[in-house]
Amino acid sequence: MPSLGSLCEKPALGLRFLDAVDRNSFRARAVLGVWLSDPESERNIRLLDTGLRDLLVIVAPDQPWLTDPAAAEHRIRILARSGAAGLAIMRTTPQDVPETVLVNARKHGVPLLVGSEELCGSEVAQVVSRERLREYEDRAQQLEEMLDQIRRPGRQGHHRLQTLLDRLAKAVEGSVRLVDPHKAVLTSELSAGGPLVEPPAAMVERIVGGEVGAASINHGKHSVRLYSIGYHPPHMVLIVVRDQDFNESTEKIIARSTVLLSLLIRAEEMDSDQYRLQQTMSSMRAAVLHLALNGLTQLAQEIGQSLYPGLFSADQVRVHLITCGERELNATASKLENALRQRALVVRSPFRSDQLFVVTPEWPSSLPLPPSSSLPSSSSSSSSSSSVEDRGTSVVQRLHDLVADVPGLRMGASHPKPLANLEEAHREAHRALTMAGNSQEKLVTAAREEPGLSFFLDPGAGQAWAEAFLRPLDALAPTARESILRTIDLSLRFSRLDVAKATGSHRNTVAARIAKVSELLALDLSCLPDRAVLSLALELRALPPHTPHTAHPANAVSGERSLGDLLADDGAQEWARIYLGRLDADRRELRRTLAAWVAFGGNVEQTAQKVGVHLKTVRNHLRAAESLLNCRLLGTPGHTHDLVLAMHALGVAQVLPDHLVRSPSRRLRAA
Repeated sequence: MPSLGSLCEKPALGLRFLDAVDRNSFRARAVLGVWLSDPESERNIRLLDTGLRDLLVIVAPDQPWLTDPAAAEHRIRILARSGAAGLAIMRTTPQDVPETVLVNARKHGVPLLVGSEELCGSEVAQVVSRERLREYEDRAQQLEEMLDQIRRPGRQGHHRLQTLLDRLAKAVEGSVRLVDPHKAVLTSELSAGGPLVEPPAAMVERIVGGEVGAASINHGKHSVRLYSIGYHPPHMVLIVVRDQDFNESTEKIIARSTVLLSLLIRAEEMDSDQYRLQQTMSSMRAAVLHLALNGLTQLAQEIGQSLYPGLFSADQVRVHLITCGERELNATASKLENALRQRALVVRSPFRSDQLFVVTPEWPSSLPLPPSSSLPSSSSSSSSSSSVEDRGTSVVQRLHDLVADVPGLRMGASHPKPLANLEEAHREAHRALTMAGNSQEKLVTAAREEPGLSFFLDPGAGQAWAEAFLRPLDALAPTARESILRTIDLSLRFSRLDVAKATGSHRNTVAARIAKVSELLALDLSCLPDRAVLSLALELRALPPHTPHTAHPANAVSGERSLGDLLADDGAQEWARIYLGRLDADRRELRRTLAAWVAFGGNVEQTAQKVGVHLKTVRNHLRAAESLLNCRLLGTPGHTHDLVLAMHALGVAQVLPDHLVRSPSRRLRAA
């Protein structure tokens, strides 16, 4: 990853830190790109909140704001707030840097660099782009080399394990050791990693027995991590030793390697070469899906192109989620894979153990999917499949036919999306699958999403509240902030174990990230109201930035809007009436049951006692509400957030405690 230090080490660029303090403190700061204009130009003002993150801002020395104390402080504060990598002034010397720029850069923690007269911003941008491309190529090569050890059936198990450990040790620049339950050791020692470290025997035994999944210790100047390998105890133990701390990139490599090691060891225990090949292909498909879901689109295309050339060259793709019993999952996946002939990506869903994740190509000439209704019979659909073969819909139509022919399957499909928006397509398919379950239909294509609460709120007020509410998260390291926020966003909709699988992180890492965000925001994310409020804040944060407002400046405590103010506005009231108004189609007292259910945090037993009805009656009311609200309330995190906010807005149930509806600054002071 390019950094400020690596750029300064390139003589051709002529960049250097203004002073030794910045060089010592910020040389490792990552640089993901270059910004070559005034950080507050009218044309780019909408990008300020996110567009400057991890970018090196390069300006000419004749910019008027450099010598204006008020303007300089304002712009440098913008750079600090947006997470810019630093500020570089071209064609100048340290002595010529205005004092006001130097003072404000140190005040706000913005690294300050100067460039020689020959410095060209486009040249710096080209260097950063080349280094980032080289990093992605290295990652792809490492992953391909590791996967290559699995897909070579001719090698003996011991040799394949040893080669994979060698690759891992080289990738993490450390020493690696794999210990089996009988204390047999395979070692890989590289000079970059130093000597092997012997961890406490008791710690190794706990991992072997399955009591803990991972552990870390410090042994002098060495950092040591231990990981369990295998799906059932007794586990093997992977020991990784480095002379430096483990960063996020290293942890991702190790996380993928532990998956590969587990798959490899499990494959070695099987007698069938065919089974080992199937497991290898499954892990490769899962790796491609994992990369695409985590935003590494180019890397996913490079690796997946050899497996699915038609899919990864398409303009857009659709996501289909198919639900079936866990016992039938492998057989169903194999049937779909064979029938679609590598023209669609079929993978076990990383979020649910009873779902298949299918990605199909979508070309501009394709016919639209059928409307949200039950699938046609197999006899009528077979002729339809052949008639649209040349229009690019044969893959989707064949998938529809297979789902129609297999009892017990249900499928939700998204609208066409670019591969870069795969996670958004997954959300659409997930909502469609929920609707299919509520309506008892075999297939539902995602309906156009109805406007949510964020649509009805005043954009300036809503985003100002969200910014103030989430401001404590600015304390997170810029390089890790987005990955942590993605983990939190997923944890609001899925279980922690599912989030760990989807992000390629250990469940302890997921728990630690949730605990860190809970601490910074003074929230209890095990409570439904706290989760609902955080979900709204993250949703507002993800909207396109709104033009800065003046009515309620975020830095003026007296003008801060509280969540209570937002929910009392006419827009929020209108949305809540529309949302809860769907329940009026049922003559039963659904609102009363739902109010008690939400107040008791989703506990059905306590709800039944409060309302004075049988448990079965409560569940029947919840299922009826699911159908009317097009959501899943029982057993699915994240579908109750709108219900909580709507009920509080209309006063059906005061489910949000006082500390959540206060203004963000007062809430944090009280906490």
